Parts: sequence; C-alpha cells; structure tokens
Amino acid sequence: MILGVKINALVEICGVRIEATNPMHFGLCYQLTGVNTPNNQTMTEKEDLSALPSLSDSIKKPQSANIPVKQLVLMPLPIGENSWAWMNTQIYLDTITPIRHWIAEDARTLRRFLSGLKAGIPLNDLDIFELGVRSKKNELVAHLKEIYSAQTIGLASESGMPCIADPGAMVVKLAHQRGWSVKPIMGPNSLMMALAGSGLSGQTFTFHGYPPINENEIKQLTTLLYNKATEKHSHIFIETPYRTDRLLHFFCKNLPSDMLLCIAQNLHSAQESTITKTIGDWKLKTESLGKSPCVFIVGR
Repeated sequence: MILGVKINALVEICGVRIEATNPMHFGLCYQLTGVNTPNNQTMTEKEDLSALPSLSDSIKKPQSANIPVKQLVLMPLPIGENSWAWMNTQIYLDTITPIRHWIAEDARTLRRFLSGLKAGIPLNDLDIFELGVRSKKNELVAHLKEIYSAQTIGLASESGMPCIADPGAMVVKLAHQRGWSVKPIMGPNSLMMALAGSGLSGQTFTFHGYPPINENEIKQLTTLLYNKATEKHSHIFIETPYRTDRLLHFFCKNLPSDMLLCIAQNLHSAQESTITKTIGDWKLKTESLGKSPCVFIVGR
C-alpha cells in the first residue's frame, strides 16, 4: 500500500504467474523479467536486496500432475474348449477389454481370442509385440520405449497362465525394475491342476519343463528321478503331444514298478483325465496316449 493505493505487479515466467502485492517484491519481478512494475515502480538503491523474500517464497510452484503408475497385467488364456466356462466373469472382461498394448507369445492366437469375446475390442488398434523363447531383451526394451505413454500393458502366452512354463518372466522382471504395478489375473494352469489332482506331494516339487530328447540324457534323468523322487517331493514334466508315448515308454522302462506316475491329459476339454498309477500298472496300458497335451508327475 503506497499513499493509500494498492499496487499489484503481475508477470508471467515460463507459464508461471507471479503476483506481487508488496512494493518490496516489485524489484524482484523486475529482476526476473526485465519489465517494470505498474507506474514504473522499482526498488531504490537504498533498499536491501537481502531483505527480499527468496524466489521460492515468492512463487507458489504448481503441483505436478498425478501420473498413474504403469501397470503390467498378466492375462490367462484358455487351455481347452471348456476353459472359458470358468473364465467368463465380468471382472475378467472388464480387465481385458480396455487393453490396447500387448506382449504375447503368439499374436494370431491373441487376436483370435479377443475377437471371440465379442466385446467390441478394436482389433486394428491393437499393438502386439510377439515374445518368444528366442526374443532378445534389447528388442523388448526398444518396444517398451516406443509405447512409453501406455499406462496398461497386457501379457499373454499362447494358452494358460503367462510366465508359468511359458515366456514372459523377462517382461515381468523389467516391469519390477521400472517400478510398475504387476497384476497377475487368475486363470487355468495345467501344471497346478495336474499337481492338485495327482495325489502326489504339492508341498515340495520341481518343474523340469520338457525332458531331453537324447536317449542317453533321458536315461540319466530317469536315474535322477529314481534317486530323488520321494513322498515329500514330486517331479513335473510337460511334453509335446507327438512325443508323449515315447516319454511314457521311457518312464516305464527305467523307473521302479512301485514308483507313482500321474498323467494329466487334455485338461479343460471333453476328453480330460487325470490318472495316477504305479509304473507297474502303467506298463499294462496298451492304448496310446495319442497326440494330446499331457502333464507327467513322478513321485512316491
């Protein structure tokens, strides 16, 4: 207030508006902008600059935007024709429908599944990065940079739960390193379904993935199973459909007759079966397993 008149100084710096109502602040505005305050009011030489409030005191900084944390959603896909009857929930549809950026084991499988949902997902607008067992980390990192602005990214394998006996762990690890939220969605998983239905130990178990193809190596594996398969530990394998009979033959030939073997076959399909018998009983089996997906579990 000067001579009963209130004087305001209003300047703008890089989009920040600074208003000075105290005459002692007018000189600060001039120093910042080079523009005199109203009525050419500036500080006199006798005024002490050290008495002025600091810039941080004079400017109220705008609050930064509340940017949501990026989210990686692990979406399960069906493992058989009956899977959707168990997966068809509103929360599943509400989660998967808005996702436009995907990392998938097979883009065609994902598109076919999303199209079958009849949920109005614009397939032409989807961005899908294919992640296989031979994918390189630098390719994935480069793609994530390209979709930096995406707030939600979906991760899907060709069937079942991503990252479990499928590619995807590298994506999740990168998400954790970047501080993203990682949200696995519950869905069908053949390994866990087979183990739960086997009657073998679900407390301690080892998933070996695919067994070796070389005959000498698979003999070494069966020797390992003979020594380590106990009542307290189960060993889980998967095999490609056209080699399931071969693996059963090797187990029957090289494991003791009293050891238990569970074969979970065609899970979530009309031909689904989960059977646990001794190796001696499996030797009596004459019919072929056929070219169908199987999970093998060895234990005591």
